[in-house]
Amino acid sequence: MVGSSILVAVAALVLYGAWAVTAGVATRSVTPLNAVFVSYVAGIAVVGAYVLFTRRPVTGSRVDLAFAAVSGVCLAAGTVGFYAALARGSMPVVSAIVALYFVIPAVVGVLYFDAALSATNVAGLALAVAAVVLVAS
Repeated sequence: MVGSSILVAVAALVLYGAWAVTAGVATRSVTPLNAVFVSYVAGIAVVGAYVLFTRRPVTGSRVDLAFAAVSGVCLAAGTVGFYAALARGSMPVVSAIVALYFVIPAVVGVLYFDAALSATNVAGLALAVAAVVLVAS
């Protein structure tokens, strides 16, 4: 039986894919910065409605909330870069390169958080990078 975390992850995968496609379409006639602005306003509306609907207050330590804010800054800046790249390049190539973002937390996890990567994990990361190189060429 498929766990609920897998189902939610697959839903996120589909939604992220839809985000990449709709972002590419948006940048045909909207500047990347304006497209990001509109998408973030829409996103805040959805998340805000969810928070209000579930009645879950925003709680956490100051440090963790600060990391959440820095996370948002990184996401916003990365999204502006993504939209700018889409406006200049091929959607499949740009999306494939940006999709390698997961390599960064894997490396940071090993270097700073004592995470262990198995040989299978390393092989998977290497194959993902190789796949993006092939898509981008």
